[in-house]
Amino acid sequence: MRKQMKKLLFLLIIPIISFASPDWLYKLEYDKKCEIIGYGINATLANAKQSAISDIAQSIQVRIDSSADISTSDNNGDIKNNSSINLKTNSQATLNGVQFIKVEHENGLWYVAAKYDNSSIEIKLKKLLPRSLKDEPQNNYLKNTPLIRKLNTYIGKKLNYEIVRKDNLWQLQYKDILLPLNRKNFYNLFSNQSNQQLSITPNQNIYKENEEMFFNIKHKKSGYFSILYVEHTGKVGVLLANYKSNKSFIYPDIKSENVFKIANPYGKPIQELYVVINSKTPISLDKFENISDTLLDESNYNFSQLISQLNSLEFSTFEIKIRK
Repeated sequence: MRKQMKKLLFLLIIPIISFASPDWLYKLEYDKKCEIIGYGINATLANAKQSAISDIAQSIQVRIDSSADISTSDNNGDIKNNSSINLKTNSQATLNGVQFIKVEHENGLWYVAAKYDNSSIEIKLKKLLPRSLKDEPQNNYLKNTPLIRKLNTYIGKKLNYEIVRKDNLWQLQYKDILLPLNRKNFYNLFSNQSNQQLSITPNQNIYKENEEMFFNIKHKKSGYFSILYVEHTGKVGVLLANYKSNKSFIYPDIKSENVFKIANPYGKPIQELYVVINSKTPISLDKFENISDTLLDESNYNFSQLISQLNSLEFSTFEIKIRK
């Protein structure tokens, strides 16, 4: 019996010894303010490097894998049971400026550590910009957001920035420069913008789950009104499309059976942006999903398209917060 137990113990120890990892794995020191270190393990070097990059991207990305509609349609006070659907996106991330600081092959596996400069976006941008710059026209929505105002002040010039969805990340683009946006930077693209001709005001600024939401739309010009919302992930949905009106209105009508209630399945506070558009003629909203659709997948990360469309339209926006 004792001999058999010794053999069994020996067999259990062998795998532990065979798959011992390098002593530096997950232990490298770094500047917490300015650096992110990612680790990757794989049988091939290319995949191990990609895993390390994805590990870094996970730390700075703004999307959440488990995705659901935040504002769900409700009829007669009954919330739809299928209002949220879990999604998984497996796109590989690509980041400029990643440095591989450790690469080791041991027991048939590649172990990789990569370092990424996570300095503030304005510092990184200024390092990459040419010295000679001139003021350029800016998008009518973007130029009034906290992020772009901050960049304008720091850089000293107004540049034609774009927001793009690339490699599973939201990124700031200027010509050939691409910089990923972390959560704080992305939320700094949400802002309250109104004018004397048009405004959108929700019944609250901060919501909790299951609270009712409606909007007061005030305008001085008749036209076709559309209301869209931008989730904290950058997905865009349509609440109201091309509603013809000659006077200010509340949506949804408080006398109607259809209401909107807040849902937050993410377990953390989030922010959303609501947009009202007034157009002389109906506009195309084919790029965006209707609020009644329960599935907003990867193709619905259309905040960049909405920003572009706002450049030539009359609009007003309002940012709200949703508690966990």
